[in-house]
Amino acid sequence: MTFRVLFALLASLAFQGTEAADAVRAIKGGTIRGELQEDGSAVFHRIPFAAAPAGDLRWKSPQPLPPWTGVRDATGPATPCPQLDEGWNAADAASSGEDCLSLAIREPRHDQGARLPVFVWIHGGSNRAGSGAYIANSPIYRRGIVVVSVEYRLGIFGFLASPELSAESPHHASGNYALQDQIAALKWVQANIAQFGGDSHNVTVGGQSAGAVDIAQLLRSPLARSLFSKAILESGGLSPPRTAALNEAIGSSLLVNLALAKGPAGLAALRRLPVADLLAAAPKLKSPTNFDSNILWIESSADGWVLPAGSNTVDRRGGQMSIPLIVGNNSQEFIFEGSVADARQMVGGMYGKQGAKALKFYGFPPTADPAESTRKDDRGTQVLTDVIFRCSSIGLAKWPLADGKKVWRYEFAMPRPGSTRIEHNAELDYVFGDEAAHAMDAAWPPLQKYWVNFFKTGDPNGVDVPKWPDMGKEHRYITVLPNETRVDEGQSDAVCSLLAGSAN
Repeated sequence: MTFRVLFALLASLAFQGTEAADAVRAIKGGTIRGELQEDGSAVFHRIPFAAAPAGDLRWKSPQPLPPWTGVRDATGPATPCPQLDEGWNAADAASSGEDCLSLAIREPRHDQGARLPVFVWIHGGSNRAGSGAYIANSPIYRRGIVVVSVEYRLGIFGFLASPELSAESPHHASGNYALQDQIAALKWVQANIAQFGGDSHNVTVGGQSAGAVDIAQLLRSPLARSLFSKAILESGGLSPPRTAALNEAIGSSLLVNLALAKGPAGLAALRRLPVADLLAAAPKLKSPTNFDSNILWIESSADGWVLPAGSNTVDRRGGQMSIPLIVGNNSQEFIFEGSVADARQMVGGMYGKQGAKALKFYGFPPTADPAESTRKDDRGTQVLTDVIFRCSSIGLAKWPLADGKKVWRYEFAMPRPGSTRIEHNAELDYVFGDEAAHAMDAAWPPLQKYWVNFFKTGDPNGVDVPKWPDMGKEHRYITVLPNETRVDEGQSDAVCSLLAGSAN
């Protein structure tokens, strides 16, 4: 063997060793390098699944990313999508940018050729803020799960519609760009996850709050068919999309607010505006169906392409996928800070024609008294929890149950660790925290075990957890309490029926 041949062989072996240490993976479009961890797992960040939606690609469907040569760095933090600083998301807002359509993946140590369950996480944040890359650091991967999180366009960048945008679309539809991003990410998973030890035929999609609302829309989208086989929706259900015409009207008001001409020239000017200018303009947009601009982007658009026209009616089937589901909410979600009189008024506004019956259900006296204007109690919190979270979860389960599929529902009644108040997000620490470190803590609920069982088999039950019956005709569910997971039936179904009939 000549020196030149020997040198080439040694260099080749050295290069192969570096690849293994650096967790190099070949995916569609090129090669990426992540980080190998001490436990044999590997973590990848900033894996692009589409081209940057900036410039001429702003408010367009996600476009394929051109192939690259060499090894692309997939380490370091991802870029969150553009968002305003609301305090809780300050770090995400500070590092955000339009080149944000990426995935993070945590791959557990596995044998070659393994096909492990895949969990794809869609983060919450009212569809206007937040990011999801943190999920790759959750210990849940240690249970043999390939964990994926998705960054998707937010707020005015992810959901804006307008007549101008619809006119240039080959589908004559606009808005729902965030949902299209999520669909593009799920297609990427189908094409590439085997390179990370994942099974493309066993993909569970999960989300919390706005992420769960988005999943409820994906269940109705013909574009998402066959991209996942199970879903988990935490504290979020089906929110009625606006009509395409209403969504376009909101976009038209943006041009008016910014003193831009209607038509192609105005749209071109919008695409040239700095990100900061659009973020500043977004809170001024309003929907006639919702006075609160903070939740403007929770409502998608029944655009006739991503979401079928007419699917803005929750009780209409609309082609919803029938697959196994876990759905649920926390026993208290958003804390109501108003008075008893304010809560009474809220019930009247939300339940409409059924308001008197709803007031009776919640225990309000038949007539108000002057003290209600200053007194506070927790009934307003219960109303918000029912209307926004519990009833939407029950309603979402309607169609899979009708098709004979199983749905498991939960009610989480614990504060997050270190807190004394049950509230929105309280369950996340128990789903994604280090459950193994609390194996001897009887108060620690087995949510992570339930979720992992569901990832693996489509059923949350197993030998190591209390029995969780599916909803069935009795609408059974589990209530998760410190030291106890008990089975209950039908809580608040009656008031949810009132809510469903409020417009009739």
